Amino acid sequence: MQYPNIHLAHFIDRPNRFIAHCRLLETGEVVTVHVKNTGRTTILQPNVTTALVYSDKPTRKTKYDLVAAKKYDQFWINIDSQAPNQVVKAGLNNNDICLPGIERITQVNPEVTFLDSRLDFSGIGDNQKKFFLEVKGVTLENRGIAAFPDAPTSRGLKHVKTLQKALDKGYLSYLLFIIQMEKIKTMTIDIDIFEPLAAEISKAQKKGVQVIAYDCRVTPDSLILNQPVPFDLTQKFISDGLASSIQRRT
Repeated sequence: MQYPNIHLAHFIDRPNRFIAHCRLLETGEVVTVHVKNTGRTTILQPNVTTALVYSDKPTRKTKYDLVAAKKYDQFWINIDSQAPNQVVKAGLNNNDICLPGIERITQVNPEVTFLDSRLDFSGIGDNQKKFFLEVKGVTLENRGIAAFPDAPTSRGLKHVKTLQKALDKGYLSYLLFIIQMEKIKTMTIDIDIFEPLAAEISKAQKKGVQVIAYDCRVTPDSLILNQPVPFDLTQKFISDGLASSIQRRT
């Protein structure tokens, strides 16, 4: 996917989950921006280079969306929480994403309800195999290891349980991690952040839920599906030590 009207800026601070202040590189102006990710997004540290999408819609409270940041001034990480689903939708429709047990996907339905949950996709593959798929965007990494989540997620836990219920009813079930950066060696779960998710995924895998991961090529104005990355629940994730970008109230 491509972003229009990109402007580079240095990150200043983030008063709450929704907004941040950045200084535009071209003018030096300090602007208030909408952060398109409500998580901890530890990559957003003072003076980090960020990518902002400009919009002049009169209904907006801010003129910019913060969609990516350059970690250690070395590589870009996309933090747009809506982007993974857009990338996956295109990947499924074009059969660029390989789902184990399905040679060719023939139908894709976004945002579906199953039992008491909303899942990101359902679809039909060759031989009329029906499936459900849940997508999780990943922005946390250290030394080539990507991890999810960056904060406890009861919603994510519920989705894994729902995928198991779908499996029990005869559907194929997939949990897909979209790593919003490239050059990742392994995808794992950060048990120090939320151990119950790792335990539930282990249970789901034993039942037959397929867990897969893809990384992406990232530039300030693009997020492009790249290649599969091994998922290894036994891989220990060691934090890079960066603090949450959201300011604590005193």
